[in-house]
Amino acid sequence: MNITPKTLNITQLLGSESEQYVVPPYQRRYSWREKQLRELLDDVRLLEGSDTHLMGSIVCLTGHHTAGINKLELVDGQQRLTTLCILLKCIAERLKKAGEINAASDLDRLLQSRALGESPVPKVVLDSLDAADFEGNFYGNPPAEISNPNLHLAFKIFGEWAAAQDLKSLSSFLYHVKNQCLVIRLDVSNARDAFKLFETINNRGLKLSPADIIKNFILGNAALFGPVQLNLARTRWAELVRYLDGISIESFFRHYLCALLKTRVTISFVIPRFKAVFVKQVQEAAALPVTGSYPDEQSDLEEQEDESEGEADDESEQEVPSDVMLPQMSFADFLESLVLTSKVYGQLINCQTGVPRIDSRLRNLRMIKATQAYGFLCFLRSRGCSDANFGEVLRHTESLLLRRHICKAKSNESDTLFARLCVVDPKSPLDEVLTAYGKHCPSDERFASDFETFKYTPNLIERARYCLGRIELEKYSSHGEILIGGTDAVHVEHVIPLKIKTKKAKEEFGDWPTYLGPNSESNHAKFVATIGNLTLLSGPLNIGASNNPYERKKDAYRKSAILLTKELPERFSEFRFEEVADRANEFANLALKLWPSP
Repeated sequence: MNITPKTLNITQLLGSESEQYVVPPYQRRYSWREKQLRELLDDVRLLEGSDTHLMGSIVCLTGHHTAGINKLELVDGQQRLTTLCILLKCIAERLKKAGEINAASDLDRLLQSRALGESPVPKVVLDSLDAADFEGNFYGNPPAEISNPNLHLAFKIFGEWAAAQDLKSLSSFLYHVKNQCLVIRLDVSNARDAFKLFETINNRGLKLSPADIIKNFILGNAALFGPVQLNLARTRWAELVRYLDGISIESFFRHYLCALLKTRVTISFVIPRFKAVFVKQVQEAAALPVTGSYPDEQSDLEEQEDESEGEADDESEQEVPSDVMLPQMSFADFLESLVLTSKVYGQLINCQTGVPRIDSRLRNLRMIKATQAYGFLCFLRSRGCSDANFGEVLRHTESLLLRRHICKAKSNESDTLFARLCVVDPKSPLDEVLTAYGKHCPSDERFASDFETFKYTPNLIERARYCLGRIELEKYSSHGEILIGGTDAVHVEHVIPLKIKTKKAKEEFGDWPTYLGPNSESNHAKFVATIGNLTLLSGPLNIGASNNPYERKKDAYRKSAILLTKELPERFSEFRFEEVADRANEFANLALKLWPSP
């Protein structure tokens, strides 16, 4: 591996006019948040004397330098280099407003590249999903539609910070940034070495995500296959990133593998399982010197918590199960299949199949957090399941998972169920699906009982909104918009407030404990988050109701267009724990009709 490491300060890193750093299309979006941005400002501000601050390393795929502008592909380090450019740009704008034109021009030169006789171009180019956001903000014309809030936040925070600094403080800070902040630049001329180096560096320090490791595994092997395959892999991974924009790529690969291998795959085993699938399926992999050896270091992800709820998995096998037959295919066909699956998966998660009835069902699944089902649904949708059959599967999946969630069934069992169903015929799946669903569905008696007492904690509030919306439609057959309106439009309201015993609550909103009667504190914990104490309100009415006494809440409830809420003052002159229990029982009986057993 031919590597040229250089420790450079920021002036040296950005000082060469003939070099331009390019964030390629296959890289993920800019992801630094406010905490990281503030920490960078503090790290620089607190430098004293000749102290230095090591910002980390970047890996550049350089090729051979020639006359003109040399584009360096950023294999690693896009986040910190993009952040540095944003910071310097905001400081330059502050200096221009203060009339410090020479100092601002010096920064502008660092932020540009230029070949002799040609116009300057940006020093850092985001040839990725963030291109429009970055370029618009950089030149003071942010796009009307924000696609990456993190980028806008970085410009905002650094811009406001720079505007608040006096020139003396800003001069000291800028000196520290340009001369005492260091970056280790690792130049690699060979693509395979660049991708392997990226993983090696991160395995020794910051842990990579499964998506990053899989990306580098694919690109690294593609580099071994040849330049044509490497360019194809870059292009196809960029498509995958676009289809999964805003979606967890790790979750996609977990569900992709569950469907492909017909078995549950936890996050901890996504990497070894994917590598095993790649080696077994891709024809070109057989010609590698050591099959599957490209970067196959032991993953540090075993300690990560599985995204599913429930018990830990004792899975240890890292190979393709012996009873699973995987057809061999070319590398190009493997990428084609992977990208097409990611396209379908993105449509399912985003509820954008283009079929309104199906998209409505998918929105319901999203609200109840039907995580475990997406691998199976993607399997059906990508393999030709008709809209009619798919809609029926969605309807029954909605009932099954709502019942299992309410009854607190183990989610790893749901994972296993959906993975094993990936053997059904996508053209006629209903008989097998309904049989399997029936075996795993909680009984009516248990579901009704648990529905009355289930607690909708803050992380499950969307599930409550979904249940209340369906109950509203069942009782009144109107106001369908409550099912698809955002949380800023329709809120889940606690009739008896979440907080009743604090001094502030009593002073501002009345003495709820006295109103609720004996044992109010213990009963409050038991009933406050259950379905009988919940209703729906639009944003302004929700603010008006707040923690007020029930008598004062009635006015807001009467104004609601949601009949489930509007009826409360007429049905219940008082609202205490007995009314909560009665209402929960009524809703539980409706739930049996709304979410029947398959």
